[in-house]
Amino acid sequence: MEWSLAHPLHDVEDIVEMADSQFGHEADGILKRDRAVFRHRVTVATTEQLFNKSREFIAVCRNFEPPEYGQGELMGFCWFDRGGYTTYSNEEISNAKFHHLDLSLPVRTRVKLINEMIDQHVLWAHTWGIPVICSTSIRSEHDGFMKIHKKRGFTVNGSYAWIRTEEAMKCLTK
Repeated sequence: MEWSLAHPLHDVEDIVEMADSQFGHEADGILKRDRAVFRHRVTVATTEQLFNKSREFIAVCRNFEPPEYGQGELMGFCWFDRGGYTTYSNEEISNAKFHHLDLSLPVRTRVKLINEMIDQHVLWAHTWGIPVICSTSIRSEHDGFMKIHKKRGFTVNGSYAWIRTEEAMKCLTK
């Protein structure tokens, strides 16, 4: 397994496919999904990331075993942004847009990948001086996801988990 920053020429199609095929149904009946819109947004964000790493963070994890996978099978991706604020504070919040995984992976592998995604979020927010991290889920089955955050020191309220970045730095898994 290998993490890398998502690239607009190599990763967009796999990100769109995973997000829509494995998680798209979570929005059915609420939002009209459009792969072209998502593809556009992922392409723009990954292109911007090439030039400005402080704006958004999108990373992919690929499995290169066996080697004939070429660019490697997509196991998961994460996407974080910045510029979030509450109505009662001027402190910036980095929000997690996605923590997506191949749901056919073994549970231990999924937990490991989620922890690695959280580490990346913490390190990215720390690097760019963002004081608060927030992670949310719209999934109906979010208890396990939130339990991982709680074990990492996040305050969890329903499907929201947040923590001060400096506190999260004390709980990195590596």
